Amino acid sequence: MLVQPLKRWDTIIVGQGLAGTTLAWHLLEAGERVLILDPDRPNTASKIAAGLITPITGQRLALSWRVDEMLAAARAFYARVERRTGVPFFYPRPAIRLFQNDTEREIWAKRRLNDSYVKHLSVPQPDVLLDPAIGDANGGGFQMESGQLDVAEYLAVSRDHLAVGTAEIDWSRDVTFHADHVAVLGAPANRVISAEGYAATRNPFFAWLPFKGAKGDILTIRFERALSEAAAPATPSECLHRGIWIVPTSEPHTFRVGATYDWDNLDDRPSAAGRAEIEERLRDFIRAPYKVTDHNAAVRPIIRESKALIGLHPTQARLGFFNGLGSKGALHAPWFAKTLADHLLNGSEIPRDVDLRHRKEAAEYVF
Repeated sequence: MLVQPLKRWDTIIVGQGLAGTTLAWHLLEAGERVLILDPDRPNTASKIAAGLITPITGQRLALSWRVDEMLAAARAFYARVERRTGVPFFYPRPAIRLFQNDTEREIWAKRRLNDSYVKHLSVPQPDVLLDPAIGDANGGGFQMESGQLDVAEYLAVSRDHLAVGTAEIDWSRDVTFHADHVAVLGAPANRVISAEGYAATRNPFFAWLPFKGAKGDILTIRFERALSEAAAPATPSECLHRGIWIVPTSEPHTFRVGATYDWDNLDDRPSAAGRAEIEERLRDFIRAPYKVTDHNAAVRPIIRESKALIGLHPTQARLGFFNGLGSKGALHAPWFAKTLADHLLNGSEIPRDVDLRHRKEAAEYVF
């Protein structure tokens, strides 16, 4: 759609990734007039994300931050948007976590007795974690209740239902602040929110934030059978985690596999080294033959470990910020969006550890 410069918007959001899209839905539900502006690039961290929603994560097998609140918010939110759009994109799906080494097995021997972990496990636990025809699960593991968001579908469906304009924003030229409004490309609004992902590193209003992006390579693979075999190939039915993740797609026998963390080469060009790393890890425990059918890469927006950062600019009250979802965006986006929307509309408090204005850099910032 075209931007309507004479229409007064309540909120203009720059960026239609997981953060911007989810915030737009929450504001729309509250009766706000919302416009999203986004350049619609093909490869972004949100568009190629696996959309995993797992309560127990990482090498330390830790519970995700505020996991119970986050899970409840995510399930309720995605269900509401599915009902509103009539399109399914969120799927409850068990996940198999396979141990990589003795350290993980020792950690889990203690974790599995904790009630806060037990409630996220599948009951009963499967007798066989992974079909031997698919791969090796002899090191042990567990199955947890989790979910998967088809992020690309969620963003595409949302784009059809929300007011979205295709535009590349130059913040030093296209955004002007006035006493009673802010104008973006000439369109007036009460406020503007930066939800640009890693592109926010080019936003002069937030140049003081310590972004630490990480490029991730992701492969799409298809499990194959030998030409002489009549039977269908053996394929997993759950999400698998063992140093990498393997998750189903809507295509038969086709999966996404990832992801790497490259802290130095911050571009969206798929790398041979990234593909080699993923395939090496895949061969560590997968026996079933497969073919790589696609290879994508994008830069994750990381500001702080495991937590996003939201809130208002330290000196510009009409400028907000929603970023840093990292690799847990599908799980975290609904809770953070609701928290930010409540703050913008009702003045509700943002938890101090995720409030932009409580960053130590904010106290030193001069606008």
